[in-house]
Amino acid sequence: MAWFRVFACGENFPVDIEGEVILCGFYTTRYVEAASASEAETIASELLFDDPDLETPRGYEDLEEQASIRFEEVEQVAEPIDIDENFSFFPMEEDEED
Repeated sequence: MAWFRVFACGENFPVDIEGEVILCGFYTTRYVEAASASEAETIASELLFDDPDLETPRGYEDLEEQASIRFEEVEQVAEPIDIDENFSFFPMEEDEED
């Protein structure tokens, strides 16, 4: 098994920010131990979808289906480094109607 650094971008996650639920995206980095890069993506995806910080607020379960994660970088590394596994959230752009 090898260590992989996985840089992920999530989109359309309903997040409660100061009492208001908005669709957010995020960036985050995770280190996972896996047999291959594709397995590292699978493990990281499961970890992220199970993360309590990304838990869907009650009453917004229908928005949960829009949420997605893509992996912008998956790199094998010698060993994980001690990092802050927080999220950098950003609001999703709303479609503007003319």
